[in-house]
Amino acid sequence: MSSSPPAPPSPPRLSGKEERPRFFDHMTKKLCWAKADTVPGRHPDRWRKDAAGNIVCKRFCNCQGCLCFEYDHIVPFSKGGESVVENCQILQTRVNRFKSDKDQLDKTQLRGYSCDINFTDKELDVIEMAVYGDVTRPGNQCRCRSIAEVFGKHKPKDHTAPCKLP
Repeated sequence: MSSSPPAPPSPPRLSGKEERPRFFDHMTKKLCWAKADTVPGRHPDRWRKDAAGNIVCKRFCNCQGCLCFEYDHIVPFSKGGESVVENCQILQTRVNRFKSDKDQLDKTQLRGYSCDINFTDKELDVIEMAVYGDVTRPGNQCRCRSIAEVFGKHKPKDHTAPCKLP
């Protein structure tokens, strides 16, 4: 039984100029995350504030929920916005869906689309523990124990005294 080889990918269609990329590349997303506001007392590699001031979690990209976010074109792609870091912002998924192809919205207007849930520090700690397996607080001289440590399955190499969740 013979099978024919897969067809080569078709070349991109060009109409006198190169097509604009629709999606943000990895480096643009990384820089976009880095330019977003940090959350005081939270690790900046894990938590940020979106353009409306909502707290979002890095592990919750492209999902539904109040801590979930998407990378958004500030000037919508459909209105000529480019997929570059200067035109990229993180937005809570719900906010991005309501924003849709609107542009020139200020923080107050974006905030109106936000989830009405505000998480306490303790709730964010529990979520971080569930998502990452530990809680990291920048600048603290202690560290929170991982789930494996709590159950005696892991002995940490870091000898800093563990703290307790608030």
